[in-house]
Amino acid sequence: MPPHPEAIILGIAQDGGVPQPGCFCNTCTYYVENESRLSPTSIAVKDGDDLHLFDVTRDLTKQLLFIPEESRQVTDVWLTHGHLGHIDGLGLFGKEAMGASGIRLHASKSMLKLIQNTPRWNSMLEQGVFQPIPFVSNEILRCSSDLSIKPISVPHRDEFTDTHAFLIQGSRRSLLHLPDHDRWDTTLTHVGMKSIRDWFKQIQADVVLLDGTFWSEGEISRQTNVPHPPISETISLLGPRESHDIDIRFIHFNHTNPATPRGDESLDLDLKGWGLASEGEVIELFTDATE
Repeated sequence: MPPHPEAIILGIAQDGGVPQPGCFCNTCTYYVENESRLSPTSIAVKDGDDLHLFDVTRDLTKQLLFIPEESRQVTDVWLTHGHLGHIDGLGLFGKEAMGASGIRLHASKSMLKLIQNTPRWNSMLEQGVFQPIPFVSNEILRCSSDLSIKPISVPHRDEFTDTHAFLIQGSRRSLLHLPDHDRWDTTLTHVGMKSIRDWFKQIQADVVLLDGTFWSEGEISRQTNVPHPPISETISLLGPRESHDIDIRFIHFNHTNPATPRGDESLDLDLKGWGLASEGEVIELFTDATE
């Protein structure tokens, strides 16, 4: 009997990673001095012989090491949107590196249009590296008897493509992967909900990997040009975590975010019981959280 689906967190940093190129802040300096790195946000989902990647980063080599060797053959790629850190690993599947073929590439129509209009990536379609499969927002895609995936449109600086979160549904548990969106008021209006809790309850998410790019407003001087809901605002809207609440873990940390892990340094941050994701964490999509 094949193993049940599980998700593996492959990266938790914002698109530039940590350390970020050209930065000498305390956090980036710590990672340089310790010869360590946080990869841009990505997750993998193992489902029998299939391995689904959600976004593909330049750190793919490092990230695949979180997956057992016998399960590292990527079969499917799902793209959230067209910003740098979420797609710049696509070229690694080409003949210059992995020499892959027949990988199912799941993306929205606008995302596939960007790929087709980018000569380097379009050549990979022509060579059969990727098999493009367009998805439609809110349409559930059945991958196996134990796994289905639902793309959910969210508002986020759509200069190149639209943006989607993914509700990844195992036979017993569901994971919402939401690495990027602009603001809670626009997102909640977009999905027709009044509160974060109402939305997560309505889609029946058990675990949420949630945009935590910044801790607070004004963290960087150009933050209005790269909007993301600060963690402090999200926590204020959620309120403290109660014993019966779902598991929410923040991801997609910018190097300026004080929640970005830095060794054993204790964080003087009040998360009100909510969590911070870690690279390499495994999230079961079959077993109940209470088991």
